[in-house]
Amino acid sequence: MRVGSEVLGEVPAKDAGPDGPAGMRDILAGLDALPEEQRSVLLLVGVEDLSYDEAARVLDLPVGTVMSRPSRARGKLREFMENGRSAVLRRVR
Repeated sequence: MRVGSEVLGEVPAKDAGPDGPAGMRDILAGLDALPEEQRSVLLLVGVEDLSYDEAARVLDLPVGTVMSRPSRARGKLREFMENGRSAVLRRVR
């Protein structure tokens, strides 16, 4: 699964607004900043659209663990986007 820095080089530099490529780079940087165990569950459930049961089987984790991680990951990602977007990404724009 390709995420974060592997995909950053493919995103065009021009920004068309908060949903544009620069905003996407910030989201990908925020995903990279998440702990792997949170990022993997968030991507499986939120992007790949797996159920909690399916993600638990894929990751060989209890369903309760899988259910708690996306909430924490979303909170950290939200905080990253609101309070601390990468200074490096801001300078590039």
